[in-house]
Amino acid sequence: MTEPAAPPSQLPPPSNDHYLGLTRANIMGTKAVAETEDRVRKALKHAAMVCIHGHVGLGKTFAVHTVLRRHAPDTTIRLRFRQAHNMSELRGALWRALELPGEPHQSADLCGQQLKGALEQQPRRVLLLDEAQWLSKPALEYIRDLWGDDEQRAAVIFVGSGTIRQRILSCPALHSRIYDWYQFTPLKPTEVLNTIPAYHPIWTDTDPDLILYTDDHAGHGSFRNWAKLTLHLQDALEEKPRPHAHQRPRTLGLQPPRPHHPPRTPAQVKSASGRSEV
Repeated sequence: MTEPAAPPSQLPPPSNDHYLGLTRANIMGTKAVAETEDRVRKALKHAAMVCIHGHVGLGKTFAVHTVLRRHAPDTTIRLRFRQAHNMSELRGALWRALELPGEPHQSADLCGQQLKGALEQQPRRVLLLDEAQWLSKPALEYIRDLWGDDEQRAAVIFVGSGTIRQRILSCPALHSRIYDWYQFTPLKPTEVLNTIPAYHPIWTDTDPDLILYTDDHAGHGSFRNWAKLTLHLQDALEEKPRPHAHQRPRTLGLQPPRPHHPPRTPAQVKSASGRSEV
């Protein structure tokens, strides 16, 4: 007897993770990805709730998708919020993500019971809530109720920016049940130097000073910013190809200033020339 085929993954293909479909970009094993993997694995192990948060453009969703593709590609239920949902819309989104037949019950209680029953019948599910800063307080409390206490029906991963931590803090019953947190921060200069040359071939062999200068003025430790820069640079190179890799960033005017030498004192001039120029 053949086993039923696994349902298609609700995670997007890896190519969709890169900003504007940037090609040839590599997945970088940053500290943030390692920390995210640690928390997601523990959430899966304990059917716990975790929150991955931080400013926009730092790679939170990219990291979570990458980790879940490794550890729960076929059991992740993914909901992404682009605006505030009312409770009926939230229940409907969960109903469709769980692939329940028919339409959600009009009664909130009956619909909730069916959602809980579906989660209990499909153990080891992962509920991924991306852009969770859009979830209202009632919605967050509803997610806590779905997760349960004794049942712990699914691992829950909140991913969000802006006010997501404050929103969860405003729900004491939910906040007390968050197993762990991780906050994304911009790449530090040493991380930029270790990461960006390997992030995309276009930056390979670029002068380290130019990498840091570019990050100071445009990258700001954000993968999304670096993806934008890479796309702009690709376009510029297609229009005006340059023969040497180390010259590529100069096509965008991203050229570090020459070293600045402060004016010398008369004593320094005398020491250097052997005579006074005063």
